[in-house]
Amino acid sequence: MAESPDARYVAINQDERFIVLRRRMGRAVLVVSALFFAWYLLFVVACVFARGLMGHRLAGHVNVALVFGILQFVATFVLARRYSRHSRETLDPSAAQVVADATAPERTGRRR
Repeated sequence: MAESPDARYVAINQDERFIVLRRRMGRAVLVVSALFFAWYLLFVVACVFARGLMGHRLAGHVNVALVFGILQFVATFVLARRYSRHSRETLDPSAAQVVADATAPERTGRRR
């Protein structure tokens, strides 16, 4: 008799490797989010309190604030790319192993 999807969910959710995986993912998301918000907050604070610096022209009509704003987009893509790589190389293989182990008895006809 095949294991129900609910039983597999409970088994995966209680697996120590899955708990560790969730912690690692949460930590990675927290770090990426903190970096992004810190960078954004720096931009906003600089626009409010360092108007002279942000208004400094670098070339033509391009000033520090414009470059800083464009770097917000660059930072977003860099952080997303790094998290994606971390997820693909670290988190995804661990998750696949946990799921494979949880569904192995079903595939082989054995019960846990």
